[in-house]
Amino acid sequence: MMSAAPLLSGLSGELAGNGWGWLGLAIALGLIGVTLTQLVLVWWFDRICRAAPALPPAHALPLAHPLAPPHDASAAARVILCLRGGDPFLEATLAAITRQDHPSYELVIVIDSLTDPAWPIVERFRDRHETSCPITVTPLATRPHHCSLKCASLLQGLADMPASIKTVALLDADVVPPPHWLRTISETLSDETWAVTGNRWYVPPDQELGSWTRLAWNAGALVQMVCFGIPWGGSLGLHRDLVDQPILRQAWATAFCEDTSLPRVLRRLGKRCRFLPALIAVNRESVTLSAFLPWVSRQLLTARLYHPAWLLVFPFGLAAPALVVLASLAAAVAVTQGWYLLAVIEAAAIAAFLVSLPGLVWWIEAAARRGAPGVFQADDQPVSRSWWRLIVGIAVAQAAYPRCLWEAQTMRQCDWRGVRYAINPGARIEVLHDAAAANNQPSDRSHPSNHSLS
Repeated sequence: MMSAAPLLSGLSGELAGNGWGWLGLAIALGLIGVTLTQLVLVWWFDRICRAAPALPPAHALPLAHPLAPPHDASAAARVILCLRGGDPFLEATLAAITRQDHPSYELVIVIDSLTDPAWPIVERFRDRHETSCPITVTPLATRPHHCSLKCASLLQGLADMPASIKTVALLDADVVPPPHWLRTISETLSDETWAVTGNRWYVPPDQELGSWTRLAWNAGALVQMVCFGIPWGGSLGLHRDLVDQPILRQAWATAFCEDTSLPRVLRRLGKRCRFLPALIAVNRESVTLSAFLPWVSRQLLTARLYHPAWLLVFPFGLAAPALVVLASLAAAVAVTQGWYLLAVIEAAAIAAFLVSLPGLVWWIEAAARRGAPGVFQADDQPVSRSWWRLIVGIAVAQAAYPRCLWEAQTMRQCDWRGVRYAINPGARIEVLHDAAAANNQPSDRSHPSNHSLS
């Protein structure tokens, strides 16, 4: 076996008195550091998923999970669903949420307006289906100018809660929850854990480039959100004591989003939010690349506004693609100067980073499938079955991510489902234009692929 001493000696000779060579070595080591950091984060995510209580598939779930405390039948729950636009899977969402195995719960739906496309969908569902849970449907009563309409709808959904309600669950219109979803939330909340959250996993239904890019980007975002404690409002449970806190309602009354602003409130109250793999939601909608990229910028904007992890997410997201480019340039310079050992190190660092990316996505998916067996269907094939589409999606995501990060960092206005918001200093939100209110017409979008961006 060849000793490393000659290699180190040769490298030292190439770098002796060579400032550019040392810079190239630093770039290679930096890229290796990024690769190792990603490996550690995914390992951490996998460990969190393994540590969570295992749930059987939804069809085999018993009436009470053996690891959960006995459920208090008198403790009711309220599910709040805020709607603006006719999401393509809305009827499936309504069917799933009205078939929960929780012993006592109600569904409160707040629709943006009487002319919103979601209104006839909800009415048609109520006419065609008998449900065991009571359903209340109301239009958004007030349209404040200093918070998002999503937060305004949530605050309206929290109004007039009877004392029997002990759990509040928030759901997005593109989430089709398994039967155990609400009961899992209720049984996990405790005196210390005042919030429980899931996250999303995307299963591309077609060959659309945007769908595969979203899968690749979201895999990394899922890991960062779990490891940095960023909740997701699409599948989120709240303890009644948290909902009754004035500090939470005050925060939402001036917030752009409900989920990323939540950890700050929990920290002030000395409580925590727990991630549960069983609450992961699988999204099977298609999206175009042109619709996906602005959505990413808006997702990142919420982290910039409210979460301290942005100070890590922003530089780390810029560093990875920048180091790949710099390492490529350093390798080219090394070859032209005859620094062949340095060129090999640069190439090895680039190869390790690029090869690790699809492997990490497969690892993340395996951890998600293991932690949420009840939400993946038999026809949800692992991404390894379409590895070349995944690699293309990863490449596009890596190329587009710096642009989305920069847009989120510099954004002063944001369009969200027909509403334009101003992002003022100090995370102050202002509604500049509301298309539905201004035109008194449906707030739906022209392309079905955009509806998934809730």
